[in-house]
Amino acid sequence: MEIEELINKVRQGDSAAFEGIIRLFEQKIYTYCYFLLGDRQEAEDAAQDTFFKTFQIIGTYDTKGSFTAWLYKIAENHCRNLLKRKRKWMHLLPLFRPESQAKSAELIFSEQMGTEMPYWFSGLTIAEKKMLVLRIEEDYSFEEIARILEISTATARKRFERLKKKLRSKNKLKEGIIRHEQQLEL
Repeated sequence: MEIEELINKVRQGDSAAFEGIIRLFEQKIYTYCYFLLGDRQEAEDAAQDTFFKTFQIIGTYDTKGSFTAWLYKIAENHCRNLLKRKRKWMHLLPLFRPESQAKSAELIFSEQMGTEMPYWFSGLTIAEKKMLVLRIEEDYSFEEIARILEISTATARKRFERLKKKLRSKNKLKEGIIRHEQQLEL
């Protein structure tokens, strides 16, 4: 069943048809939220909230536009709001802890992730994280990315090239640090 057909059924009151929409986009929206938020549990919750919000406002979707772009925009807005709230709490949290036990937000994030992801994502903007997940993880073309991000195809290509350059320089820095540490161990 095509997406437009599912949307029409949901608009006509067939809430069971929304399950088809969820099945089509569940993994993609979860992955998108994960790369924006950096936490599996938060990404699962954000994806669920995105679909709940989508179900509530599906009547406002303009069928002339891309449903995929509209859905990603809902997910992005939700994740941005979560990140804003998280930042506010990170500023307030040290006030409730003794100073000797206070950890930086980066340290807490690194401990939760247990991978190198925090290293690669540190210093990236939300826009760069979105570009990375859409191009690398979701394997969208630059035309599709441009539609989702509401930019031109040329701008999408240029931003991706800048992002690759930024990540390459970060990789060179990391390799230099590793070589230096290995020399110290000898």
